[in-house]
Amino acid sequence: MAGSWDGNYDPGGQSDDSLHFDRLRIEPIYDAFICPLTKQVMRDPVTLENGQTFEREAIEKWFGECKESRRRLVCPLTLRELRSTELNPSIALRNTIEEWKARNEAAQLDMAHRSLSMGSPDNDILQALKFVQQLCLNNRSNKHVIRNAELTPVIVNMLKSSSRLVRCKALETLRIVVEDDSDNKEIMAEGDTVRMIVKFLSNEQSKEREEAVSLLYELSESELLCEKIGLVNGAILMLVGMASSNSENLLTVEKADKTLENLAKCENNVRQMAENGRLRPLLTLLLEGVVTCTNLRSLWMCITHCVHVFSTFFFMSITGANEEMLYMDQNLLACLLC
Repeated sequence: MAGSWDGNYDPGGQSDDSLHFDRLRIEPIYDAFICPLTKQVMRDPVTLENGQTFEREAIEKWFGECKESRRRLVCPLTLRELRSTELNPSIALRNTIEEWKARNEAAQLDMAHRSLSMGSPDNDILQALKFVQQLCLNNRSNKHVIRNAELTPVIVNMLKSSSRLVRCKALETLRIVVEDDSDNKEIMAEGDTVRMIVKFLSNEQSKEREEAVSLLYELSESELLCEKIGLVNGAILMLVGMASSNSENLLTVEKADKTLENLAKCENNVRQMAENGRLRPLLTLLLEGVVTCTNLRSLWMCITHCVHVFSTFFFMSITGANEEMLYMDQNLLACLLC
């Protein structure tokens, strides 16, 4: 039978979503690869004394249930009594399965590469992105496979799609690809990619903003990208706004705040944060003795602005100024003092 996108054993056949890929012959699954208990391809096959082979975790669970219920220790396939719970690793079968997986993944990667183009139907693109995600989540070492297949720039290009679903899935996929992977992060530092991601922070769709800030958080773990993010006009201003927002969902606010914490590793970013009302990173630098003319100038500008806002707020409060304006200045003062 044909392999599915996520590599799972599917006795019911392919879904309509993946019919487009039937033209590519992916090596069929073999019965010997399937655990009789889990009905899934085995990762760690072991053999019992009677020659039957199972997934290690599944047969160990079976033995545990037999012991807990005080049942006779039997083989779950033949139901014949076993004298021992000894498990012998089936190294040859495991190697064969791993080689089979590698061949299938290579074919699927090629299929994904061809599907990730602006001319492909949105559903094909979404299926390809889902496959890339699953490949990375199944095994972290597969991230170098994605890199070697030069898929990262191709996925970045999907951010230009006219489909909101495709853009969101591309942002999510990039986050998974770069997470804890410095090499893929370096690829993201190339060209105009960071600027493209930052633009999503001003998007009307909250889901795209959420995915974009989550991706920027992962990228901000890299010092090189910290500087690159700070150089994008308006990036820190939007992140400061999101971190102090009452209208964004909690996850977005937390990610924006953590991203700013990472960006504070770069002194130029600290200056920008201070100028946009986030004083804590600058004060931390000053308390730690990292005093430069730039830092002092930024602090003086913020203090001057803060005094101006406070004076205006005080004047408006005692003169009975417009309530809406008073509320706006009160919020601005709170932002500056945070």
